[in-house]
Amino acid sequence: MNRAMAGALGLVLLAAMAGLAPYDCGRLYVRFLERLSFQAEKLSGERLAAFHRGSLRIFDACDAGHMRDAPAKFTELEIRLASQSRAN
Repeated sequence: MNRAMAGALGLVLLAAMAGLAPYDCGRLYVRFLERLSFQAEKLSGERLAAFHRGSLRIFDACDAGHMRDAPAKFTELEIRLASQSRAN
């Protein structure tokens, strides 16, 4: 009986995890790129490319389901963007 209950519990947990709404990775990525475009003229080409690469890595990890808190990562990247644009 314990095995049957453990199996049922496992199936319930799996179903609950599948029902969790993942982040809309595309929307997060596009919003970041929109904010990046407003500050693009203040950044060098190298820094702009670095921010694009970083945001694309976050998007890829989010889209693949390997990132738990994609909004926090985009926010962290945006804070770095703001500090870079103020420094220039």
